[in-house]
Amino acid sequence: FILLPFLFLFICGLFVDAKKQYDRDSRFFRGLLDGSTTVILWCLGVRYNIVGEEKFPAEGNFLFISNHRSNYDPIIQWTVFKRYKISFISKKENFKIPIVNKLMHMCFCLPLDREDNRKNPRKAMETVNRAARLLTETGNSVGVYPEGKRSKECRLLPFHSGVLKVAQKAGRPIVVSTIEGTENIFRNIRRFRK
Repeated sequence: FILLPFLFLFICGLFVDAKKQYDRDSRFFRGLLDGSTTVILWCLGVRYNIVGEEKFPAEGNFLFISNHRSNYDPIIQWTVFKRYKISFISKKENFKIPIVNKLMHMCFCLPLDREDNRKNPRKAMETVNRAARLLTETGNSVGVYPEGKRSKECRLLPFHSGVLKVAQKAGRPIVVSTIEGTENIFRNIRRFRK
């Protein structure tokens, strides 16, 4: 029974052309993403506490930035803030994960080649421009981890300031969030299995 949801996601993914640029967020695939992240967190026994969501913009979309402590961060933030339809800018390697890559593509997540962007600043601007268009042309918010990678020491790393240009170009507000304790999820799973 545990494998049935993954089989369903796999079958749905067969109908997604990852090379095609879609012009709108798919309600069906967004629902699959929201549902699957909720199930994953429930299976892992993850509990969360949200503080300060009332400070989010009441209407419209925004650039969502957060610190990055573990691989579970986007899963939790997709689940907790699903009503804002966040489309994350994510490293291109995440778009190679079977099943997940199709969901990410249909929910307007944007791949980022970190190595290529370091060598060629124009490539980085292409991603900024695509994210700004996403904010102005859809109802989606855009999420990004401006540290550029996970902080394994759980300290805030320096921000890549280029991500703030997304909000500036789109004329949208910036929502700053912090996430704590997600680095413990994997440790707790390992302890639970022993």
